[in-house]
Amino acid sequence: MNTIRRIRGWLGPYKRWVVLASFLTTLAVAVNMQGPLIVQGLVDDVVAPGRWDKLPWFAAAFAAVLTAQALIGYANTLVVGHVGQQLVRELRHQLYERLQQLSLSYYDKTPTGSIISRMMDDVGAIQIFVTGQTFTILTDLGTTLAISILLVSRNWRLALVVLIFVPLYGLNFRFFMTQIRATNQVIREKMDILFGHLKEKLDGVVVVKSHARESAEVTGFIAELEDAHGPRVQEVRLRTAFGNLSAAISGLGTASVFGAGAFEVIHGRMTPGEVISTAALAGMLFGPIARLADLAYVFEQASASVDRLGEILDLTPEVAEPLKPCHLDHIQGQVEFDHVSFAYGSGPQVLNEFDLRIPPGQKVALVGPTGCGKTTIVSLLLRFYDVIEGEIRLDGVPIKELSSTSIRSRIGIVPQEPIVFRGTISENIRYGRPEATQEEVESAAKAALVHDFTMELEEGYETVVGEGGHKLSQGQRQRLAIARALCMNPSLVILDEATSSLDTPSEALIQKALKNLLTGRTSIIIAHRLSTVVDCDQIVVMEQGQILQKGSHKELIADPSGRYFQLCQKQFGIRETTNSIDTAMAQPAPITDIHALNTESQWLAASRRLS
Repeated sequence: MNTIRRIRGWLGPYKRWVVLASFLTTLAVAVNMQGPLIVQGLVDDVVAPGRWDKLPWFAAAFAAVLTAQALIGYANTLVVGHVGQQLVRELRHQLYERLQQLSLSYYDKTPTGSIISRMMDDVGAIQIFVTGQTFTILTDLGTTLAISILLVSRNWRLALVVLIFVPLYGLNFRFFMTQIRATNQVIREKMDILFGHLKEKLDGVVVVKSHARESAEVTGFIAELEDAHGPRVQEVRLRTAFGNLSAAISGLGTASVFGAGAFEVIHGRMTPGEVISTAALAGMLFGPIARLADLAYVFEQASASVDRLGEILDLTPEVAEPLKPCHLDHIQGQVEFDHVSFAYGSGPQVLNEFDLRIPPGQKVALVGPTGCGKTTIVSLLLRFYDVIEGEIRLDGVPIKELSSTSIRSRIGIVPQEPIVFRGTISENIRYGRPEATQEEVESAAKAALVHDFTMELEEGYETVVGEGGHKLSQGQRQRLAIARALCMNPSLVILDEATSSLDTPSEALIQKALKNLLTGRTSIIIAHRLSTVVDCDQIVVMEQGQILQKGSHKELIADPSGRYFQLCQKQFGIRETTNSIDTAMAQPAPITDIHALNTESQWLAASRRLS
């Protein structure tokens, strides 16, 4: 019943079309009933008495019935098709809208393949059910009821012969449906895995090819196809057996009607025409009943799809939007983490009593080993997740009281792996601010050092960069991400390892672009390369979700026993004491490769020159 209730709710906006389709369906049932009655008159009034002069009238009547059937069927197909297409469009719209609303925690635990499968396959299954089956139900139900009444009114004995076969369809359905339902569920699960594998490998095609794993991937994919093939073959076998047995029941029923009808004719209770028309009506009755039984199978498929879609549509975002959100016309950029604790689901605690205050315009770096909670802090600030304990405030306002849009639209993000969408360079730059003018786009591009290489392209800013930006180098994609952040004119900027995967020349360009981005803005910088955080106003050293040290580079490096000094030693092989720094900076070493510098003095001099 949940499936019927959902489908009825989805069809609600199209009530007028449903009413029209229902009317056409009723009309079709009435017209279909005329065929056997015309055949009865043809046999009893034309063939038996030899009144061939009446034949043209019956032929015309039969032609009229066939024409009416065709016209009504055509109109009904158009109406039902329109409803089906509208329903599919609306369902995919609702699904995509809900997917955009859901918190990141949903994507953490849901394979992408499963989401795509539901968006495409399950919606498609519901479309087939609605357009190909839903109104067929009405037609078949109406036909079954009308023919049953007509048969009983004409000859109850013959009607009993016909109706005695009806329960056999129910038994047939009950016998096969348990197996069909279980097989269908297995197919869905295996298709989810297959979709996930396909997307993962297509996204990582560069890695596959660079490791010469094409043959291995083909072999693995064939294995997964074979794994999904077995249940599909089993489904075909079950459905074939189910359908053939239904057809056998129909054939047996029709033969029984002719046998019983002959007995009735012999005893003078029926005419040959009545027997033939009754057999035709029985055939019309067995067909809908067989389809209704088969429809139960299709309904099971649709029901599984409805349930899978309902799992998404019924979800509520774990990060709830405030009922009456506060609005900040302008964000100064003051950020406060007040005794914040957090864990992903039922996992271990990632942050524990985290306290940090970032004044407006200050540049703050988060450093520490992988897994210490740096990225989690950014995710919480963006309200991808909600804190378990404590509070995060933006300009003194708890972020739970602000809408997610008002927070994120004022924060520029430059990730470690820049995301470039298929589209033009101009579209990618103004992605976070679609209303930006072309002048603003080009201004951001110039500040991010994107303009020059863009103008070298044949179509300039209208160049389509391809899916994932594969036509651009890593450094160009990174600068494009910086231009996107600049175009938003954010009050707060987040850099997540923005230069960690670049070569030295590219890093120098990125550092210059970042300097333009960070000027005058509050900045949170996540970094493993300590050379990129020397000039930060505040460096926060983290470990296991807590702050171990906090201060400027000069303050932290002055403590040889501190964790920051140890990180510097480990990363750059520092051997000198801090007393030698000033002398070394006065005579800086030439910069060749910043990653090869092995003394603190060289590192400091190089980082100063790059900045």
